[in-house]
Amino acid sequence: MNLKRHTLLDITDSGRDAILADLAGSAPDGPLLRERYAPVLLPEMAGARVPGVVRREEGPLRPGWIPVGFSAPLPGRDGRLRVAAFVRREDIATTTSPYELLLWPGPPPRNPCTGALAAARREARALGLCLGVWGSAASELYTGLPCTHQDSDLDLLVAPAPREALFEFLCKIADIERDFALRIDIELDLPNGYGVHLKELFGEGQTVLGKSLADVALFPRERLWTELPQEELPTSLPMTGGGHG
Repeated sequence: MNLKRHTLLDITDSGRDAILADLAGSAPDGPLLRERYAPVLLPEMAGARVPGVVRREEGPLRPGWIPVGFSAPLPGRDGRLRVAAFVRREDIATTTSPYELLLWPGPPPRNPCTGALAAARREARALGLCLGVWGSAASELYTGLPCTHQDSDLDLLVAPAPREALFEFLCKIADIERDFALRIDIELDLPNGYGVHLKELFGEGQTVLGKSLADVALFPRERLWTELPQEELPTSLPMTGGGHG
């Protein structure tokens, strides 16, 4: 099972019960904790099977356990409840990558975030880029619940591609940000397993911060450019019209 950051996991009902029991524990406030987390973890209370999203965990991991994060589909009075937990590998029913999620038919745009996502999908398709989505927009596509709101930002993931195509996409994204008046963060999914912010990669710093499932690291910008696919050149020059005079 090849898991990376942002992968969405459908966890079995027994796995969800085990996570809830682990979070609540045996402390005196256990029943209160269970009452707090159950509306996120239990499908019958959440209104959907809220996915666990693979996340990075500081420190050593228990063998056979995957760190995941859950987000409440709808924000509450104090914001959106987020839960950090661990799931056993055998309790993972299915996995969905951010790229696979954008292959699903989405509902019509209903706010700036979902409208911007539709526009970004069109631009990526026109440039031949493989685009993924994470964050609240991904939760909305996955659960069918209105997880985004009027002020939601948009989080995207883009697969490795030639530098020129990525730059053109970043320019298109700047237009979309202006048109929909929102912020769009794009993470470039590098071949080495790390993700870097695309805007930072096209910035002026000599190094770029990369995040993986295991750690964070700084990479020289110029080195990252060499690891990207190179633009393919035609094997022969195109013929032009006319003859020799």
